[in-house]
Amino acid sequence: MDIADMRFNRREKESFLKELASGRLSHAYIVEGAEGVGKFTFASFAANAILCGGEPKPCGKCSDCVKFAAGSHPDLFVFAPEKDASQLTVNVVREIKKSIYLMPNEGAKKVYIIRDGQKMNVQAQNALLKFFEEPPESAVFFVLTDKREALLPTVISRGQIITLYPASNADVGSWLRQMFPRKTNEEIEPAVRMCEGIPGKALTLLEKRFSQIRADAEEYARAVFGRDGFKLISFFKAKRYDRQKAKDFLLMLFSLFSDVLRAKERTQNFAFLDTEQAVSYARQTTERKITFLAERALSAFEEIDGNANINLTLTAMGADINSIL
Repeated sequence: MDIADMRFNRREKESFLKELASGRLSHAYIVEGAEGVGKFTFASFAANAILCGGEPKPCGKCSDCVKFAAGSHPDLFVFAPEKDASQLTVNVVREIKKSIYLMPNEGAKKVYIIRDGQKMNVQAQNALLKFFEEPPESAVFFVLTDKREALLPTVISRGQIITLYPASNADVGSWLRQMFPRKTNEEIEPAVRMCEGIPGKALTLLEKRFSQIRADAEEYARAVFGRDGFKLISFFKAKRYDRQKAKDFLLMLFSLFSDVLRAKERTQNFAFLDTEQAVSYARQTTERKITFLAERALSAFEEIDGNANINLTLTAMGADINSIL
């Protein structure tokens, strides 16, 4: 995502620029919002503005902006968990300590971005807290999280909270058409409807793997409403989902069950299913059961997002669903 694209989080970006211009920057920002809403994009925009040597900020033309765009600015530091790692450990804070008390290389500030801040363990958060309590004048932190409650209250209390919200479907749609000029409306519109205003989610839905995972969700739904208990429990043995695919599948399943619940409530605004299919499934279940199905898919998503065993979680979900059919 283009960090300067003002279609997303415009109000928050403009507010930050005003704060920067006033000279009253906080030493630490907690940037919260749903996964894929644009937290890293926002933090990158803010960091670019801080490090920019031109006007208006970020100018995109000065040497600082050129280095920033190339990913080679010496005063920008980005930390993230290793792939599939469940935690950010105190080693991250030790890496920060190596540079934080040194003067910036080219400007007045150094910027530290910590992605997936919710994965910091208690030791890492307590170590980071020392920098928040006695911050060097030259350091600005951005801690990104989609689970604010996973951060220690002491960490939250010493940072300025910036909450990012979903975008409008119109803005997501225009962005996707710009990003994928060869995609048809038939491909883009379902992604817009299902993404719930989350650009990152829309992007995932347009990837090639989306069609296969969507087919899996539809097949699983047929097993649910066809009361095929054996398939519900054995379905995932042949899939071998990694964590991201499992999460994508569960989000699609949640959207599908939510559509059936909307049909049950005689609402015609569907995200995943067409009207005929949603109504057909609604006739085969009760409101209590379909509510349980949606909630169970969502709880499985949260468990896997929290690093639970993928196969055990999906199999347990299948058994639970089978028990109420």
